[in-house]
Amino acid sequence: MKLRQPLKALQCFILLLAFFAALNGVLDVPIQKIGMEKVAAANQTYLKQSMEKAVSGFLILSGIKTGLAVVEGSEVGIGFNLQIGDIVQSVYDYVDIAWKTALAGGTVILITRLLLQAVDLIDHWVLALTFGFGLLVVLARWIFPSWVRANRLMKDATFFLVVCAVVFYFVFPFSIAGAAFISQKITGPLIDESQRSFEGIKEEFSVETINRHIFSSDSAGEESSIAGLILKGKMAGIKEAIEAQAEYFKDKSRNIAIWTLQLIAGYLFDSIIFPVIFFIFLFVIVKGALLYLFEDRRQQAFSEDLRAVLSKLQQMKPDRPLRSTSRLRSDQGRRLRRG
Repeated sequence: MKLRQPLKALQCFILLLAFFAALNGVLDVPIQKIGMEKVAAANQTYLKQSMEKAVSGFLILSGIKTGLAVVEGSEVGIGFNLQIGDIVQSVYDYVDIAWKTALAGGTVILITRLLLQAVDLIDHWVLALTFGFGLLVVLARWIFPSWVRANRLMKDATFFLVVCAVVFYFVFPFSIAGAAFISQKITGPLIDESQRSFEGIKEEFSVETINRHIFSSDSAGEESSIAGLILKGKMAGIKEAIEAQAEYFKDKSRNIAIWTLQLIAGYLFDSIIFPVIFFIFLFVIVKGALLYLFEDRRQQAFSEDLRAVLSKLQQMKPDRPLRSTSRLRSDQGRRLRRG
């Protein structure tokens, strides 16, 4: 028991120093030195590039979508605007899905960047609370060992804070880093290919090009141009021109469908699936390790508490026989008096 008192005091002193060091951000320096600073910088670079890529793809798809909307709602020709709208409808639908995918992907990436910034602001506060609750647990078991329920609640709170601190400092950053590594190898090329393909047809479906084709008085007679369709619509071969234009948009819609699926799969895995899988994997490992350590420590604490209770019971045993013998003597004296 004499050795335990200095050890308890030393534990309290160390936890108190750690509390103030974490509160002032001093403990963040060694954590950054072990490699987390490079991980954080790589994550910020990856998210910044992904955000720029998503915005660029969103703008490209917005231009294509606007151009197709002009074609779909064109009033040029009598009765032909409905047929033109039917032709470009499938292409417009695929582009609209790709546009929404780029918007959602960019939004998720922006949310992830904001979460990293928020974690960077509050992680040292969580670490300070962890050491603070650890200090309370040691003090409570030292000064008030009989408060079993209160000690258990503080231990559970300390375990929760330890898990949160490990998640903020290690699990979350490594989840983003793992997702970035796999993205560069698998899904990144798919997204780049899709955006390059959409950029290749951007000029063809832009508002300026479509307006020039629709309202131009002379036409080059290309089957793939809207001007060719309008000029031929004023002549006898309207059906042949519409069929040729429909075949052209059909081929384009097939390619656009493939690019759209690649874009959806790429952003879905990059923004959600890969980070979530890495987060769950690392979280399960960390939580299992901490549970093992805390359960082992909890069993030791339970043994110490049990020994303390037994020692108190042993100290109380000499008083009980004296009380019982005195009661017996008084009862015997009463019986003799009655007799």
